Amino acid sequence: MDITAIVLLVVAFAIGAAVAWIFKKDDKSAARLAEVEAEKNALEQRLTEETASSAKKLAEEAEASAKKITDVKTKYDNLLDEVKSQCTKLDSQLKAALDGKIEESVKDQLEEAKKMRKKIKDLEEEIEENEDDIDDLKKKIRKKDADMSELQDNLSKEQKLSKQFKEDLAETKRQLDDKIEELNLKMGSLKFIQEILSAEDTSNEDTKKLNKYIDAFENFIKGQYIDLNNFLYTAYDVLSWKDVKGKKGFENKRTDIYTALDQWSSTKRKSWLCDKTTIAFVGEFSAGKTSIVNRILSQDDPSVPKLPVSTKATTAIPTYIAGGSNVHYSFIAGDGKMKTILEDTFKMVSKEILDQVKGVSSLIKYFVMTYKNPNFEGLSILDTPGFNSNDKEDRDRTIDVINECDALFWVFDVNAGTVNRSSISIIKEKLNKPLYVVINKVDTKSASEVKKVEELIKKTFADEGLNVQKFIRFSAKAPLQDIMVPIKEVGKTAVRGTFVEDIGEDIENLSSEFTHAVNLRNKNYREAIQQADNLTDNVIKALNALVSDAETAASIPQWTEHMFSKDRFEMSEQEGNRLQNILDRMASTRISTIAKNFDSSVEKAGEIQQAWSELCDLKAAWQKIEDCNKQYKKTSKEL
Repeated sequence: MDITAIVLLVVAFAIGAAVAWIFKKDDKSAARLAEVEAEKNALEQRLTEETASSAKKLAEEAEASAKKITDVKTKYDNLLDEVKSQCTKLDSQLKAALDGKIEESVKDQLEEAKKMRKKIKDLEEEIEENEDDIDDLKKKIRKKDADMSELQDNLSKEQKLSKQFKEDLAETKRQLDDKIEELNLKMGSLKFIQEILSAEDTSNEDTKKLNKYIDAFENFIKGQYIDLNNFLYTAYDVLSWKDVKGKKGFENKRTDIYTALDQWSSTKRKSWLCDKTTIAFVGEFSAGKTSIVNRILSQDDPSVPKLPVSTKATTAIPTYIAGGSNVHYSFIAGDGKMKTILEDTFKMVSKEILDQVKGVSSLIKYFVMTYKNPNFEGLSILDTPGFNSNDKEDRDRTIDVINECDALFWVFDVNAGTVNRSSISIIKEKLNKPLYVVINKVDTKSASEVKKVEELIKKTFADEGLNVQKFIRFSAKAPLQDIMVPIKEVGKTAVRGTFVEDIGEDIENLSSEFTHAVNLRNKNYREAIQQADNLTDNVIKALNALVSDAETAASIPQWTEHMFSKDRFEMSEQEGNRLQNILDRMASTRISTIAKNFDSSVEKAGEIQQAWSELCDLKAAWQKIEDCNKQYKKTSKEL
């Protein structure tokens, strides 16, 4: 037992002893006063001759006795004030504990406890002295012969004072009990925080490596892979692999990828969830969620460690229970590290304890309990806080982890009679998982009443458009298989197990699509080159034909020398017609053919340029895909 617990026990025992002693002595005083009343008649004969001075002295002694009683009450009140002050100091000690100053604060607490014990001991001694004075007073009363009426008046006053003292003492005791309970909670919180802050990390080198590889894959997805998709969806609107084109299509795909990534990453980091079916028990506070989980956990064996259950909210932090080689308790800290705690520390967890510690979510995200149990073969169960706890922090923390599960088992208390409207709202707006409804505590109602409740719940869900996989009636007396059979029917969410492979398949599909597109553009480019070459050949042929026609035309006129006239080119009528035909062909057919093929060559050159540009763009996109695929293979291989 540590020093904090010792201090708590010492303070509680000492205060309790003081209260018990006061009440015990107070009862003895009342008994003696009753004896005085019984002896009143006998005293009447003996008090007639008492002198005035004796009566005065008796009154002074009675007044002194009353003053002593008042002094005891005052000191008792002072002791209560010190206890209140002690509780206030504990608040400061809790804060000091969170700042790592636990040792010094506990020393101060121990010193205060020693001082309080000394004061309580002094008070006990004073009470004993007061008791002796009361005995002396009774003896003196028997010896005095004062006026009976005056004695009766004094006695009545003393009885009134005694009654008032009892009432004040009872109220003071009630306040002291409240403060003692508050003291216990604060000391429990102090011990709990001390255990949490001193918990050791359970992460090993393999876990650290795995988290490193997961971080690398997340960075790859959110960086290179998303950038690639943004580029492809923005630049290429006509390819067959896109259901929705352009910016909208990219945004849809990015949302789906990020959702799947978060689920995969969260599960991959949690060894107790990886490759397991995970279900969550959810519902309102006190519906019996934790009791059901305990039955599954223990197989109705009372010796098996269980989750804490009470009439107050206990599962204030989500708790995972999964199969393991032995019983092991741990928690995930605010920085994501897993830390080991003792079973006793885990069982301290309650709403009351946690309420003493502000910002507990920054210290503990959720608890993890592993246990060797055939029911947990390939299974992990999440026990959650009640949604009607009026604690927004509890609700938000619960919703975050519930959406990692494969199915929800929503537990309703049959005695509630209907579905809480806030539950319907949470299911519709926040939770998107297969839903099973467990109607719990059916042994507390008749079969007909249970049927009416079930029909009402079914109608409510149907009216809200919510699909329920199965309705399950259950109770503490029902066979465990009534709940285990539906649990075993739940399948793992596929995307969590195949996310990495799905990304690889998507990249391969992109690569295949763009490889086909590059080959097609390359074929079109080569065909355009061939067509351009054919057009060039046609132009050359037309030019050669034009040259041939020109040479033929030039050879038709013959140079003829004359004696009596000037020498000149001459041709026959037939040769002239031939020349005319050649010139006409040159002017029309040959020139037209050359012009047409030249224009086609210019146009084809533009097409070649366009085809080359598209080919280069597709090759660049294909290269981006190949680079992405290379990085994917590297990061996924490490996983």
